[in-house]
Amino acid sequence: MLVPLTLTQPAPPTETLMQEISSFPIALVCMPFASAKIASIQIGLLTAIAQREGFETGNYYFNLDLAAQLGPECYEKLCEHRGHLTGEWLFAKAAFGGDAPQRGEQFLASFPGEVAWVKKIGKDGEYLIDLRERILPQFLDKCLNETDWSRYGAVGFSSTFQQNVACLGLARRIKEGFPEVKIIFGGSNMESEMGPEYGRAFPFVDYVVSGEADVIFPALLKTLASRRPAGTLQGVSSREPESAGYNGSEVSPFTDLDSSPVPNYEPYFARAEELGLLPHYKNDWALPVESSRGCWWGKKHHCTFCGLNGGGMTFRAKTPERFMSELSALASRHRISSFEAVDNILDLKYLPAVFSKIEENKTDYRFFYEVKANLTRAQIRSLYKGGVRSIQPGIESMSSNILKLMRKGCTMLQNVRCLKWCFYYNIKVGWNLLCGFPGETSQDYEQQAEVLKCIQHLEPPTGCSRIWLERFSPYYHDRESFPISNVRPQASYGNVYPEHVNLDKIAYFFDYEMSGTLSEREIEPLQKLVGAWQKAWGSEESRQSLFYRRTGDGILLDYKFASGEQGTYSFSRTLAHIYEFCGETMHTPRQVAEQLTSAGEGNFGEEEVREALDEFCGARLMLSEDDKYLSLAIPANPNW
Repeated sequence: MLVPLTLTQPAPPTETLMQEISSFPIALVCMPFASAKIASIQIGLLTAIAQREGFETGNYYFNLDLAAQLGPECYEKLCEHRGHLTGEWLFAKAAFGGDAPQRGEQFLASFPGEVAWVKKIGKDGEYLIDLRERILPQFLDKCLNETDWSRYGAVGFSSTFQQNVACLGLARRIKEGFPEVKIIFGGSNMESEMGPEYGRAFPFVDYVVSGEADVIFPALLKTLASRRPAGTLQGVSSREPESAGYNGSEVSPFTDLDSSPVPNYEPYFARAEELGLLPHYKNDWALPVESSRGCWWGKKHHCTFCGLNGGGMTFRAKTPERFMSELSALASRHRISSFEAVDNILDLKYLPAVFSKIEENKTDYRFFYEVKANLTRAQIRSLYKGGVRSIQPGIESMSSNILKLMRKGCTMLQNVRCLKWCFYYNIKVGWNLLCGFPGETSQDYEQQAEVLKCIQHLEPPTGCSRIWLERFSPYYHDRESFPISNVRPQASYGNVYPEHVNLDKIAYFFDYEMSGTLSEREIEPLQKLVGAWQKAWGSEESRQSLFYRRTGDGILLDYKFASGEQGTYSFSRTLAHIYEFCGETMHTPRQVAEQLTSAGEGNFGEEEVREALDEFCGARLMLSEDDKYLSLAIPANPNW
């Protein structure tokens, strides 16, 4: 339940409170398996917030320490792999000792895909067992022993993705060794009922912050520094007598993003240099930045499978001026001009207000952003000119019917248009194909396969798989509207957590049955097609291509298809005009006919134009849907 944030602490701080704050240093910890190649924006922002309030703050990037110990290549692969909570299972013995499920070999036998995956990185099941039984328990002991935790009044853990069990393992050790130190947990793994259950189940966790912590975290620290009860703070769960056990409620989403301080990443870079990780990570470094929170599309039409945002779906953005100021400050401070936006979706107002300004000023920034896929060529050009070099556009299908089932608000042709113009502007696209939506049909997948065969000159998806059931998604919480049943925590949770933990409350991923979906056998042909596309894309010799060159009276269209066919089509003035007119975006035959008339090409009827358009489609040079046509070839001219 979201409740308005009402705090009772006096403001401005009194001299007494400032003295209490100055004598209450805190530590913030980033644990594995967070990637070591990028600083934690959660730790960086909370550090800056705490320091702004006057708290001495120490940062501990133990994910960097483990990367140095295991080797960056191996460590990053462990971070990238989501699988069956393998990262959490690896730390279970270190975190829970004898209470951990004693299922080393059993886990690997239950999930053979984990062994197949680890073999791809040159390791085996025995290596994973050794990590779990020996290396990682010793690692957590080292984290404990090499720091004087007694000097801190509180230690905070931010937990996202598969950091949770490593956080619990170190937190337990700190509490056992230094009972007076307050242990605080927060992060996306603590949202909703998850956080209170972790706090209930593990007595060494003193406080859990559920929801966005921009305001409540410093309020909690001030309360602890002044030795006052914190159990009544909204958004904070605790065991204090004033609280209702571990049953706290989340606070409303934080709205005043402009008031946020610039994140402090200096401890991350200092530790990376100290550990000798600069040679490996330096060339790939990007600074995490946040220009918005929530999802403006999800607020209107929540994608059925998406479990992001939890209670923070409401879209909020920093003003362009504030964001540009932050970029400048971070770039100057760290001498890095590449940024990775953690936003769930790009604020389209930033196209003229931020990226056009960057283009005008000739500023050398580079960005990754998540975007909605229905971007036009002009918008993609604006992103490129503004420094965007990598995007995740939420392309999860090439079937308009399945996209409708997802509530994506995009069509197949819009998705293809996005891939086409990103390829032209040299923007890398991260996308995948998802399956398993109630209402999908065999025809959807057959049509989708035909589409994929026509666009293999564009960047392939990273994979093709069934959806996961995530907490906070409509499929999870609106079971009356969808044919979903037998929802239970993903099986691997039982291999990770002790029996006294209520898995229904702490799980983020769930196993389930869903009727009205296709079988694995029916999806397999699409998966094979994607695999062949990926393989061909990795070789210049086998990669397909489709480009066109303008000439004085037409275009020359160069093609190379997977079948081995290659050559050049030559199209005269009228056909060239038709092809180019449908290149920037899709058009109907009527629109094409009107364009030909206005351009002085002659008067053509809709059916005559449609016949020409269909011939282009038959040659795999165009795609059509709902009587709209999109040309697929990439302009060879680099000056669009």
